[in-house]
Amino acid sequence: MTAPEWIPVGALGDAFLPENNCLPPVSDLAGRTLNLHFENGWVIEHAFTDGERLTWRITAGEGEASQGEERYVATRPREDIYFVDFIKSGERATSVSLVLDLKRRSFIAVIGQLPTAEESMTSFITRIAQGKELTAVDATFLRGSIDVPLTPDQPVPEVTRDLLGKRVEYIYSPFEKYEHIYLNDHYYAWRCLAGSEKGLADTDACHYYKIADNLYLFVWREKIVPTLGIVMVDLNAMKTTGKIVGYENNDFGKLRNFTVGARARVISVIPAE
Repeated sequence: MTAPEWIPVGALGDAFLPENNCLPPVSDLAGRTLNLHFENGWVIEHAFTDGERLTWRITAGEGEASQGEERYVATRPREDIYFVDFIKSGERATSVSLVLDLKRRSFIAVIGQLPTAEESMTSFITRIAQGKELTAVDATFLRGSIDVPLTPDQPVPEVTRDLLGKRVEYIYSPFEKYEHIYLNDHYYAWRCLAGSEKGLADTDACHYYKIADNLYLFVWREKIVPTLGIVMVDLNAMKTTGKIVGYENNDFGKLRNFTVGARARVISVIPAE
């Protein structure tokens, strides 16, 4: 029997493209300027030039006066809630994903960075000896308020345990189907039921935030093929929207950052630990 193949993220992106269940991109933010007040003291102005381009500028905090222009993709999982994603062109292998809740004037940002070849090829035993995680994919989470200074009573996304114990099937297209089991606060298990990674399975590091009732931000960081996944899981609509980013090939060169979306089905629920 032939063993399943661990494919690069570029090949995964190609497989996810046909007849996918992604939410359509929206241009609702075009012409708007949002000032994001981060909990670390940053204030970053995001001006959405049109439905595909934005400029950002740090107006307060570390790196003040830094700025850039990026191409972004936005989707709207619920009214007044947006998922905005872009590659940060001025930094190595870095992406920024924003969940913007315009009604509550709150947001969470996920700043992800993929490892260098040297970091990725460090053995698990060496990483354990160095006190590091098994995955070399990094993600930083920062929350804050939109267009108003952040105050202690401002509602912001919080870490949640709501998904723990759930076993959920995700159908990304007629060809790609996966299953997740949310094990505990730090890890989940996945397996590919159909598609380009059929037969593969693993347990990886993950993070959970609650955005609204039955709406969650779920982030995973893979350790075999350096991969960062960021999705919003809507258990009312039973849909997801988000992205996967990794290296196009196994040469640690060009990035592949692609939109994903799936139809979801809760298969079973067991009591969380």
